[in-house]
Amino acid sequence: MKSLKERSQEIALLMQYAVPEAARAQAATLLDQYGNDAVALSVFHHFYSFLPEGLDDAITVLRRFGRRESKFLLCATTTLNDYLYVADSEAAVFLGPLSEGVPAEVLAFFGFASPAAFHKTQQDLDRMPVHLPPHLDRTLCPVCHAAEGEFHTLGCPVEICPWCGGQLTSCPCRFNQLGIHEMDKETQIDDLLELLYAKGRIPFNAEEQAPAYPTSPVDLDQP
Repeated sequence: MKSLKERSQEIALLMQYAVPEAARAQAATLLDQYGNDAVALSVFHHFYSFLPEGLDDAITVLRRFGRRESKFLLCATTTLNDYLYVADSEAAVFLGPLSEGVPAEVLAFFGFASPAAFHKTQQDLDRMPVHLPPHLDRTLCPVCHAAEGEFHTLGCPVEICPWCGGQLTSCPCRFNQLGIHEMDKETQIDDLLELLYAKGRIPFNAEEQAPAYPTSPVDLDQP
């Protein structure tokens, strides 16, 4: 998997061919501000790879409409339009222009009761919160982006082992509980989850589990 720096460099290269000359400085600044945010980089990469209108364009603002588990519903405002994406740290899925609405299953996943309820949230787009990178949001796990009270994505290094209180990905408990020396089968993951829940899997707790995470600050006041 590519590093954040490698992903940013790839996006910067795409931007050389996709962004109008007059918008390049602002687009580059925005990319730099989100350089440590894998979720935002997923959106940037998809946008600059495909350009929804087929015309030179640039993202000017990224707003967050919803979040659940490791998935984010984001709105990328550009020089031409507003576009919706569902994104995580690995990839982004393009939903289309904001004006065309959102599929019902996506609305349900992010907790919107109806299309009308979603429409109310974005009537005044300027009031919608700018996307805060997950690693700067102290209410989210800095690695898998689980919220307070949610379970980590299995394999997240922040998750605490319920048997020994150590780091679940580093301690030997998962092997001891399964009676194996290594995990090389998908069925073992299901077995481990069953054991974790039976023991009492430990959800994310921001006060106790959020480690220090050195980053460059994002200027959330930029338009």
